[in-house]
Formats: sequence, C-alpha cells, structure tokens
Amino acid sequence: MFALALGEEYYIKMLDSLYIKNFRLFKALEIERLGRVNLIVGKNNSGKSCLLEALYIYAKNASPRILYELIEERGENWADIMQQEPSITESPFCHVFHGYQLPELGSHGIEIGSLKQIKNRVKLHLYAYRTIENEAERRLVRINQQQLSEINDAELVIEVEEGGEFKFRFSITESSTTNRWRLPKNAETKQNVLHVPTKQLNDDTVAELWDRILLSPSLEEEVKNGLRLIDDTIQKIVVVGRRREIPMLIYENNKKQLPLKSLGDGATHLFHIILALVNARDGFLLIDEFENGLHYTIQPQVWDFVFKFATHLNVQVFATTHSWDCITAFQTASQNSKEESILFRLGRSARKSNQGYVIATAYDKHRLQTVTQAELEVR
Repeated sequence: MFALALGEEYYIKMLDSLYIKNFRLFKALEIERLGRVNLIVGKNNSGKSCLLEALYIYAKNASPRILYELIEERGENWADIMQQEPSITESPFCHVFHGYQLPELGSHGIEIGSLKQIKNRVKLHLYAYRTIENEAERRLVRINQQQLSEINDAELVIEVEEGGEFKFRFSITESSTTNRWRLPKNAETKQNVLHVPTKQLNDDTVAELWDRILLSPSLEEEVKNGLRLIDDTIQKIVVVGRRREIPMLIYENNKKQLPLKSLGDGATHLFHIILALVNARDGFLLIDEFENGLHYTIQPQVWDFVFKFATHLNVQVFATTHSWDCITAFQTASQNSKEESILFRLGRSARKSNQGYVIATAYDKHRLQTVTQAELEVR
C-alpha cells in the first residue's frame, strides 16, 4: 500500500497484487490480482498463515520488533527460552527465510510487496560486518561469505530497504534480550494493520481498541449491531475492570449484565473481528480462520458487515479459512457488493520445474459463483 498526501490526511492505496520471495514457505509466490476483500484457502502447511505474516511485515516495514514477535509466537526462539547460545548460523531469525536457514550474505533476500510495483517492495538482505577500531576511528566493515568463518568477531546484520532506499540495519547475532536494535525514530512504518489471530486478541489489545472508538458513537453503535447478529437483545457494551479488560454486555435497561465470553467463543471472535475492522481505517485487516466459532447461518451477514466497512473505512481485508460454509458465505456477500473480491487457493506446484513452490490459484466473484453452485472443491 502506498500513502498519497491529501492535505493533512493520507489516502492508502490497496495492494493490487502480491509478490513474496524467500520468506518461510515461499520461494517465490506471485499473486497477479488482489481485491478489497480476499479469502485464502489451502491445506495445512500450504502457507496461509505465512502469507498473513508477510503482509504484517510489509505493513510494518520489517521492524525487528515485529519480526521477533512472529518468531516468538511460533516458538522459534527456543535458544533464548532455554538460555542457550546458538551458533552464528542458528539465529532465531533464520526461520523467517525460505528453507528456515540463513541465506548467503548479500543474496537471496526476502522481498514483499506488489508484484507490479517493484520499487515499492520491502526487502531484507543478510550481511556481515566486523568492527575496526583504532585511536583515530571506529567503523564497520562489511565482510564476505568466505571471511565469515575466519573472523571471530563478525556480526550478522539484516538490512532493510524500502522503495529502493536503505532504511536501517539491525544485528541478529546478539540475543534478543541484549540487542537494542538502534533504529531511526521512524523506522517502523506507521501503517495501520490489525491482526485477529486464531487464539483471539489479548485483553489489553481489546481494551485499547475499544478506547479508540469511544469518541466515535457511530462506530460504537456498529460494533453493537455486529454482535446483535448473535444476540439481538444486546443494548450496550462496556469494557470494565481494574485495568478495563473485561467486555460486558448490558441488557434490559441496565438490569442485566453478562461478560461477553459467557456467550461463547463465537461471540468473542465476532467481537474481535468487528472491533479490529472499525479500527483498521486506511490499512490492512488480517484474520486467521475467519469462521472460528461462527455458526454457518450468520456467516453471510458477518461477511456483509466486513464488505460494507472495508469499503466505508478504506480497509483491505485478508482472511483465511478451512470451511466450505465460510467460502459459500463469502461468495454470497461478494455478489451483494460492488467491491472486487478474490478467493485464492494456496498449494504446491505439480510442475517439475517448480517442484516445492507454493502457487496461488485465483477465483474472482464470477468464477467463485460457478464453483460454489457446482460444489467444486477449492479448499
């Protein structure tokens, strides 16, 4: 996405296509066309969650904080957890590169961004430096792959480039507990991106997102309308507690109160999707396993809500699913919207020349309508 100045505000242009190179499962993933709302399907370990991670990294300009959070969520920082000292080639950051190993210095870097707008991609390359210090100066000198095994004080560094320009570098040799990641003040792009994971948003995040919309009564009312898809007697939502962490539902003129979680995981998941969506203005919304806990009968209405506010708030949505009910609900909502929507299936290439590559097969709303009517398997 690219920010275009409009007075004091910014309009965020959607990603029209997607290219992911040398990131986790993706040797080179090319998606020629994206829509306002995108649904991703595929078998286990086909790269659905990896794709959401790549978009998150892109939106946050490859911030080392974000990279390490993703590594930590997958337990790939095992050496830090066990307080072991990994070798120079066993940094936890090796897991973000294709093949889960560090590439050769200066080559095979990660690229994430538009397939068509090459200059706007975020790129990450691995280099090694040693510190040269004497009475006159102290400077970093880049070393090559052959020298790496010969120099004891070498430091591995990821350099981030965006829009064809060098942005910053950070060390991956030091432990995450000692690495201060000396970055420019604006190194992490302030790109609005929200992620609803399968394990749900944590309480602090929910409280923060709720606080953001309290100054907008219309958005607060829409969040309530979304929850009324599950229980149409809800009159009010409040977040309470010593640290304001418990969403409460108010019924019958304040005479009845229930914690949101008492309605089950589906209501909580729906609340998180809606809350994240109305806070994702001019940015990305990433939803892992959209259908979690949602009964198939309300999924078309939930998708209608997502399409409506994705348009109204200029949000580009990416969601994953394993559910046929979710696919058919998505298709129904897409027919009711003027916005472009795409379903794409991730899978391994059968061609010998691309063996092991993950490829994407796209279905626009018209092709998807044919598929769902014929009940052809696309998951």
